[in-house]
Amino acid sequence: MVDIEPILRRYDNILSGSSLDNPLSNGKDFKTYAVSNFRGGIGKTTLSLNIAYKFAKDYRSLFLDMCPQRNFSELLLRDDLLNANPTIHDALMNKIMGPAWGLENDPISRRVRDTNSIFDSDTKISHIIPGSDQLFLFPNNLYTQLNQYYSLSSDSGKNKNGISTILQSLNDIISEETQDLKSEKVLMDTSPFFGGGTHLAWMAADALIIPVRVDEQSLLALELTLSMLSDDNKDYNIWRNRAGIIKKTKVQAIAITHCGWNRQSKHQIDSTSKVFIEKALEIAEKYKSVFSTDEPIDHFAVLSDFQGSGKISGKFGIPMEKLEKKSYTIDGKRLKVNNSVDRYKKEIDYLYDLIN
Repeated sequence: MVDIEPILRRYDNILSGSSLDNPLSNGKDFKTYAVSNFRGGIGKTTLSLNIAYKFAKDYRSLFLDMCPQRNFSELLLRDDLLNANPTIHDALMNKIMGPAWGLENDPISRRVRDTNSIFDSDTKISHIIPGSDQLFLFPNNLYTQLNQYYSLSSDSGKNKNGISTILQSLNDIISEETQDLKSEKVLMDTSPFFGGGTHLAWMAADALIIPVRVDEQSLLALELTLSMLSDDNKDYNIWRNRAGIIKKTKVQAIAITHCGWNRQSKHQIDSTSKVFIEKALEIAEKYKSVFSTDEPIDHFAVLSDFQGSGKISGKFGIPMEKLEKKSYTIDGKRLKVNNSVDRYKKEIDYLYDLIN
């Protein structure tokens, strides 16, 4: 049985404004983050938006949308989404297929403040490489190329070099763009499916941020995610080892999302959410080697169910920090941002502290 009391004490201190020592001091060691979990519909992209804004306030940042649904791109590019070419798919295919892909010399990164006014003068210059629905088909191209190289004789070393080149194609794109744009931090939003774009995002990431909703399916997805990272017999490590790549991404933060809270006790998580936090910590302890420290419990952040504020943030591309306490209309329904948004902001601030 694990003890989640340290998590609950930190949560109480966060909301009460009491002094709180960040249990992690290594967040600044990591430049490139991926937000990843093998389950959709858990608010991953809304969380990515809020982290992106926090990064943009402190650093010149580069954002990438590695999910074929392109929700992250839509939040940052807004009405310009359909005109966003070339995309990350074009850049990847150009790396994998070479000049035959025919990518023009147009810039692949777009300045965020040109399309989302929230990223205004309060933030540093940040860019996004747009996502593409072609990423739905990308796994077929990726693994066809990888298997072709793997089938080559290993005597020449060409198979290992070829596999490594493909697996590091996204990392190479990021390196080129960050050098050109002078980006200091990188954040990738990923698909709930590992194959394709998410695989390459893991290869490029220094560390992962894993959102986990308080439900059974999300706990299963957490175990699958950590198992993929840990198990040498699963695709992430199989291909990494075939390529001779030593670098391996680590887990820096687990964000437990959609937690309920006890209305009779101002800063207390409700009993149902506590059960899920315990189960998530038990899973994390099983895979403690994949975390960036030896204490998985120090990597946990607790986030409330953002309710209407979360829907508004995700619909209009407005980070919690910039939400005004007023009513908004979504699909003909009026939703109101109330005083609870102040709690949400404190929770996101703490999550950001873990990765920064």
